[in-house]
Amino acid sequence: MVSLWQQYLRGLLLTLSLGLNLAFVAVWLVQFSANPDEPDESSLSTTNGPITSLLHREIGVTEDQWREIAPWIEDFLESARARRETIASLRGELMALLTAVEVNEADVRSKQEAILASQRQMQNLVIDHLLKERELLSPEQWRRFMALIRAEIRFDSGMASGKGLGRVLDESTVPGGRP
Repeated sequence: MVSLWQQYLRGLLLTLSLGLNLAFVAVWLVQFSANPDEPDESSLSTTNGPITSLLHREIGVTEDQWREIAPWIEDFLESARARRETIASLRGELMALLTAVEVNEADVRSKQEAILASQRQMQNLVIDHLLKERELLSPEQWRRFMALIRAEIRFDSGMASGKGLGRVLDESTVPGGRP
């Protein structure tokens, strides 16, 4: 028979894994967007010059569209980076609680809820960004955009794997990518 503790750990791991689905989309989009051929690696601006996102070039975004999309991407990248750092920190705190000599289940559950809330915020961030882009893209551009995302993210047994939207955009829009 499976102990209550084992059931709890299984539930916790499943919850953490499921919460990452949209984060993977975010990471993939940031990674896909990097253009390593750009010579000016010191510039973090996506709004100057030509379309610096490979993903957006691939779907045929015009320079006018890019001028509107680029600031959204910059805002998204900053928010996604901060959210990823928060989630990583909370996970570390949860692991510390779980490996303590005496485990306080209330503290563990509270930390679990904080992680889930942060993951929900990341999911909302990704969805909000995608909806903003959809408003500006033509139906054909949107179809191609989503096809590229789906091609990179595999859903095995209901779990997303691969790169997330945030990393794809991050690497695609900033020459040489960001760490």
